[in-house]
Amino acid sequence: MNFTYGEYIKLIDLLKEKNYHFCSYLDCDRYNKSVIFRHDIDTSLDKALDIARLEHKNNISSTFFVLLSTDFYNIFSKKSNDIIKDIISLGHQIGLHFDEKSYPINNVKDLEYYIKKEISVLECAVGKKIQVVSMHRPSKWILENDVQFDGIINSYSKKYFSDFKYLSDSRMHWREDVIGIIKSELYNKLHILTHPFWYSEKEETMGEKLTKFIDRAKVERYYNLKDNIRDLNDVINEGDIV
Repeated sequence: MNFTYGEYIKLIDLLKEKNYHFCSYLDCDRYNKSVIFRHDIDTSLDKALDIARLEHKNNISSTFFVLLSTDFYNIFSKKSNDIIKDIISLGHQIGLHFDEKSYPINNVKDLEYYIKKEISVLECAVGKKIQVVSMHRPSKWILENDVQFDGIINSYSKKYFSDFKYLSDSRMHWREDVIGIIKSELYNKLHILTHPFWYSEKEETMGEKLTKFIDRAKVERYYNLKDNIRDLNDVINEGDIV
């Protein structure tokens, strides 16, 4: 499938047509035929909000995983915090996207300690209880072990890869035919990961998407400076930036 909003809506419509119930990690066991929609927010909260609004308009909810250890957004900035709360207000769940490489982790106890530490920070920022974690670029150790945490659902635990058919669009590439698999109805349980960053109104290459993101960052940086430096236009001509 193409990485456009139009194709994304077709994916949702196909799942509805095949009678999949859109559920969260908390209630997926209630339904015989269900799909967990999961979104990792690696780079852009704005793109995540676009998907959240699209899904809300199409009467479904999903789980968005927020990354604390990123240079691309700050969950405590007003803009970023407002976006996350907007996503919640649209009926979606928020989870923690956790990068194990950010800490000196040697065992499950260490891993759980730092996950709970970040969850506490995220709960403080958004005012909601966080009950699910997904791993950012998980290590072989995470992928090969059924790691369990006290009171926290690990989206990389064995259940979500054995009881569910797992499908992912990582690096703008579906490793399996997601449309064909849904149409086949061979699996009653689906666990689908998408990255909002890759989707747009029209079809674009990965290079085009990344270039736009970099260009947009320059403009955002300019306006952030303008909010903090009086008479910035006397120093830098706005027309040369925007």
